[in-house]
Amino acid sequence: MHVADLVIDQPQQQTQQLVRTYEGALDLDNTFVTAECKFERDCLNLSEDGWRLKLVSHQGSIIFTHAVVATYEKE
Repeated sequence: MHVADLVIDQPQQQTQQLVRTYEGALDLDNTFVTAECKFERDCLNLSEDGWRLKLVSHQGSIIFTHAVVATYEKE
């Protein structure tokens, strides 16, 4: 058996990808929740489920973040 045969015969791993956009909004108590807070809370919950953060960016200015865009992946 050749090395090339081993590579071809191995099953390929499937990587799932999840992209989420977080924006600030009012919660049930009419308290404003920032995009960063939503992202941090969701990131913790997803990491417990086996997802890992691959990329994070924000939209808006340094002073006021309009939205946080996060990409997660799971094998």
